[in-house]
Amino acid sequence: MEDTCVRFQLENLNRLRLHQADLISDVKDQIERLEKNLLLFKTFLNESTEKRGILKEMIREVVYKAEDAVDVYVSQALEKETEKYFRRASDPPAKLLDVVEEVESTAQRVQENFSRLLSESELLIGDASDRTPTQLQNLERNQVVYQGSSMRQDTVVGIEDETNKIIGYLIEETEKLDVISIVGMPGLGKTTLARKVFRHPRIEYEFPIRLWVSVSQVYRVKDIFLGMLRDLSWITEDMYDKTVQEIARTLHARLEKEKFLIILDDMWTTEAWDDLRHAFPIRSNKSNKILITSRSRVVGQAINPNRESHCLRFLTYEESWMLLRYLVFGHRNCPQELEVIERVIVDMCCGLPLLIMLVGGVLAKTASTGEMKVMQSSWKKVAESSKTFDYSDMEKRFQQIVLFSYNALPSNLKPCFLYLRMFPEDFEISSKRLILLWIAEGYIEQKTEISLEEIAKQYLEDLISRNLVMTDKLSTTGEIKICRVHDLIRDFCVTVAYEHYFQEIHGHGGEVHAYSISNLQRMRHIAIDFNNVINFISSQPYGPRVRSILCSLREEIILLPTNVSAIADAFKLTRVLDVRSIRFTRFPFYLTQLVHLRYIALTSDFKVLPEAISKWWSIQTIIVFTSSRVLEIKADIWKMVHLRHLKTNASVILQNAGAGGNGEKIQTLVNISPQSCTDNLFERAINLKKLGIRGQLTMLLDDKGGSTTFDNLGKLQQLEKLKLLNDLHIHPKEAKLPGLPPPHIFPKKLISLTLSYTLLGWEQMSVLGMLENLKVLKLKNDAFTGERWEAADGGFQQLEVLQIEYADLVFWEASSHHFPKLQHLSLRNCEELKALPFGLADILSLQVIDLHRTTKLAAVSAREIQADNKGRRLKLSIFPSYE
Repeated sequence: MEDTCVRFQLENLNRLRLHQADLISDVKDQIERLEKNLLLFKTFLNESTEKRGILKEMIREVVYKAEDAVDVYVSQALEKETEKYFRRASDPPAKLLDVVEEVESTAQRVQENFSRLLSESELLIGDASDRTPTQLQNLERNQVVYQGSSMRQDTVVGIEDETNKIIGYLIEETEKLDVISIVGMPGLGKTTLARKVFRHPRIEYEFPIRLWVSVSQVYRVKDIFLGMLRDLSWITEDMYDKTVQEIARTLHARLEKEKFLIILDDMWTTEAWDDLRHAFPIRSNKSNKILITSRSRVVGQAINPNRESHCLRFLTYEESWMLLRYLVFGHRNCPQELEVIERVIVDMCCGLPLLIMLVGGVLAKTASTGEMKVMQSSWKKVAESSKTFDYSDMEKRFQQIVLFSYNALPSNLKPCFLYLRMFPEDFEISSKRLILLWIAEGYIEQKTEISLEEIAKQYLEDLISRNLVMTDKLSTTGEIKICRVHDLIRDFCVTVAYEHYFQEIHGHGGEVHAYSISNLQRMRHIAIDFNNVINFISSQPYGPRVRSILCSLREEIILLPTNVSAIADAFKLTRVLDVRSIRFTRFPFYLTQLVHLRYIALTSDFKVLPEAISKWWSIQTIIVFTSSRVLEIKADIWKMVHLRHLKTNASVILQNAGAGGNGEKIQTLVNISPQSCTDNLFERAINLKKLGIRGQLTMLLDDKGGSTTFDNLGKLQQLEKLKLLNDLHIHPKEAKLPGLPPPHIFPKKLISLTLSYTLLGWEQMSVLGMLENLKVLKLKNDAFTGERWEAADGGFQQLEVLQIEYADLVFWEASSHHFPKLQHLSLRNCEELKALPFGLADILSLQVIDLHRTTKLAAVSAREIQADNKGRRLKLSIFPSYE
């Protein structure tokens, strides 16, 4: 963490010099002195951890003080309106001078220790401020980066028999609701087993409705019920205002319609079951099932006294050995030189899968080097560490092994890992959201031509490969979509992150814990996960050092303008504000005072982002969810020189670009109105990778002197993802696209294309088929209309994912050579389709066919394709099952 905060402050000073030079001209000398000493700190911290000693904590504290002093100075300066004020305030503020002197005092101590350290190492290196970039880079080479380890998190050893038993219980015919319990101590793999069963093809076939619910120690019944209705696509806006009893009745009525399986994961008490049970139909001839996981055998037996709880066993020595070997070496053999140490390590894990996964994650990294000496040294450290473990306290031993895994992390991954405590227990963490937050916090260092987003993605994959983070859901293209953290690992993050000034704001029954408020002044990152945010704000919190606020509520709340002002006054130095679960009735002008913002996510009813957001001079990410169909941005986004991502669900109207500024850092623009798609936009956003256009799309095809706006899309040489969402609030005949431009007009690197409400004829698919690099095609909400689609020859040679939703398609003719690389086919709400083309059975790459609310004939044809699968495994998901 110390490395990261020093590097971040150096980057921050550099940004100030480049983009706010006038603002800091009066404190130029102090800034230069600060920078010189920060470079010394950076060099010192790049040495091995063992040599840092207690000085690293001193460095962290003094750098935080320096960051606070600089940010306060910038905030106060930006509040003033005229340069006349700056001349009157030309004397450097006393606080900044004091901090600079404290930094220099610390730097002197560091220099003394560093000189001794270098002398001992026989290194002749001068003052840090005199070093060349090459010398500094050489000192940083000990920092480990992502090694490209393969993710083996789904690997499960020793529970095949357990899986078969649970599946057997679930497919038993019963006259009333049957509840099965999986119980056992933490780390035995209860959730892993339940998830394996939940995704088993036999279970998918047996149960048209399958719902996964994370209950956890702290839960809200209303949130759980609403979440289940959302998963069933059976929710309306008015349900959020209904009582728990009313929502439960709606859920009960929906579940009565079809056979269901519900997983209630991490059930702590019988009271939780009593709170939820009235929403589940008890009497039915459909053999409905509920599967719960719990640490407590008492809970399992109390919920269903008529069935013995399924108690998970420990892995045998042989199973533990097999799992560890596979995690570290895959299908290769363990070198003989390591076999003796391997037995010690297997013994120390005591048959607990989670412990084996964590230790395996550490050892796999050393195995990837292929150097025997490195491997032997690392393995011996792991084996020797077992001597200090407390074998009488299993949870304490978990924490000791997680600590070992944490200490084995390279310094660039440690802050990313600890940041996971900002999310509630059992929270489904969006990988895209997490990556943007990491970047905003300054955790990702730009070292190569690879984008910050790609580096952050590699960091996440590295944490997953070390089994510290779990993959929960993958996208249709196989990328990480949702991840989670095991409860025990999150407990570790909470403990260690507190030392780095992370805190969770707790509440019970709408009341805020007094300790959370009293301790706030020390904190730099706060997470709010209880629902009475208004009570928290009304308690007059004051967080002068707070840089991050994440609000992860289970239910959306409305915040009044008076409450917004309290946020701005209490947390003036905030750079990350993710409050997407709070709805603002109008734009919160007070938030424009947060001049250090780098990331903001809001939910709103407003139609305008005012010019005042230009004060966010460091902003990287703006995310706005609004009930309005249109969102006008008054500020000139091209002058927001650090802006990387602008996302909203509305159609965005941008201002005409003024002089100065550029858009070379912008990666994402979603959703831009057609009238804002000017030549100037396409010329400035040269590195744009994802573009969404929403509005009257016919405007893109209007002839303007021999060319159209769509023709300019070809200027976006880096564009990979394009979404075209047509608004039909005007007359449908006027909104219908007459056709698509020829293939050569589309961006050359386009990989993913989404169309919605475009009302094109199926013959236009031949245009899309000629896009050479297209891998993902999503057609939603009558993107194409008409009864018949005859696939044209020679197209879609690279297509891997095809998704069609809400189409009136009746007849579809195609064969394997029309989609030679198709892997995933999804048809949703195609309620007229007679059959799938049988020729799809000959596509060797096809892995998944997903049908949701299609016809019975379509379901029959999909099963025929699966039966004729040419010896490969083809996963079929059909809802309703039509059995």
